[in-house]
Amino acid sequence: MASVPETVQVAVRIRPLSEQEQARGCQSVVSQPSPDGPRLVARGSEEFTFSEVFGPAASQTEVYERSVRSLVLKLFEGYNVCILAYGQTGSGKTYTIGTSFDGQLTADSGILPRALLDIFKVVNGAATLEPSEENGTSYRVICSFMEIYQENVYDLFSHRNRYERLVGIRESSCGIIVPGLTEVPVSSAEETFRWLVRGASCRAMAPTSMNKESNRSHTIFTVMVRKRHRTDEDEKVTIAKLHFVDLAGSERTKKSHASGDRLRETIQINKALLALGNVISTLASIGAAPSSKSARTTFVSYRDSKLTRLLQSSLGGNSITLMLACVSPANYNLEETLSTLRYADRALSIRNKPTKITSASSSSGTELERLSLTISQLRNENEKLRRRIATELKAFQDQGGNGGTLQSRNMKQLIAQNRTLHGQLQSTVEASTRNELRASIAENALGRMEPLLLIDPQEPQPFGEESQAVEELRSRCSEVLLRYRNEVEALRKRPTVSEKVAPLKYLNSI
Repeated sequence: MASVPETVQVAVRIRPLSEQEQARGCQSVVSQPSPDGPRLVARGSEEFTFSEVFGPAASQTEVYERSVRSLVLKLFEGYNVCILAYGQTGSGKTYTIGTSFDGQLTADSGILPRALLDIFKVVNGAATLEPSEENGTSYRVICSFMEIYQENVYDLFSHRNRYERLVGIRESSCGIIVPGLTEVPVSSAEETFRWLVRGASCRAMAPTSMNKESNRSHTIFTVMVRKRHRTDEDEKVTIAKLHFVDLAGSERTKKSHASGDRLRETIQINKALLALGNVISTLASIGAAPSSKSARTTFVSYRDSKLTRLLQSSLGGNSITLMLACVSPANYNLEETLSTLRYADRALSIRNKPTKITSASSSSGTELERLSLTISQLRNENEKLRRRIATELKAFQDQGGNGGTLQSRNMKQLIAQNRTLHGQLQSTVEASTRNELRASIAENALGRMEPLLLIDPQEPQPFGEESQAVEELRSRCSEVLLRYRNEVEALRKRPTVSEKVAPLKYLNSI
């Protein structure tokens, strides 16, 4: 077996000049002194040495076979592996990783679908690492896919809508975990391809001046391999994870001309990459002098962003890590290329401690498998229950549509009736107020008229025709007085304003 690297491996890939760069008249300022050598020269004077260097003519197959395949097979020995693509926007990270895989394996397919093919060759028994040791071995493969968009983590395998795909990050004794993340058991490379295509279609992408299909988020595709090896005496269970990290590219707003949402995305992308760069610098300084007192007390700021927290085990942890630094050779992008190369050069000094996670107890291995199956079953039941609830809710809403319309119509009628009754009540209150005023005026008038109709015995009484006229006048006044008294009595018997308003207050209260 090949030895396990204790430091982060760095492979640099130089892409060819793009059509846009050629149209601008750009010249290549990054070269290799030797076509297959690990050295490259930038700007004709600054020299770097890495684990591997791939020139513009390197194929996807060459990149995978030389740098990635041996690490992928370390999964079956129980080691965690992380393959990280880092670089400027438009430098070829997604193309190299293969996150935008369309389901058809071609010469341009990236390292991710190629790695899945190798994994399932071993899992399905088409190839074995060491035949003498593989008897009685079974595998279970589970994959997950998530993205970090504007400091939020989204589950790309979830059936729910965008806002319901949010998941959190927790820290446990086992490291960083993502509760609620969808983990899908897969049995073949083709099935995994379908999930990859589905998840990739949900990630955040938008065009910019530097990249027509710019990824606006960092994505992590994880393949977990659970290996169970049975013997007559014991059973060993080994769990290992392979992370494919496709980082969003760093960009300058004066080149990308980002504004609005694109500008806000750029700010968050550069902020996360700055935190990653700070972690790389700190770990590199520790790796350069691991035994010094300052190295033992140096604080690594993993918590500055969710990206660095999720990569905590891959940078300075227990994982075998390969950084694929993708650069543009154009003099137009020289500053960004040099920045990427310098960070990649510092990453070479980061020391990891790759360890196997193995359970040698038969009972613990069986219990682990049982718990894993239980979790998978519960997740499936939970997903089915969610779908059932959504279906029944939709059916209920559809059935209640007519009822809702009828209820809305009745409500409108009630509101109209209420307005009519309120208007009638206001009219009644106004009429009642006028009647009260009329009653008061009539009472005052009667009070003044009544003394005039009374006969004072001390005053001389009229005779003849004058007496008859006075009697007629008194009779008419008595009739008017009686009529007014009846009207006043009727007005007094009508409801007052407070009595009219009381029913309305009651109706409003209920």
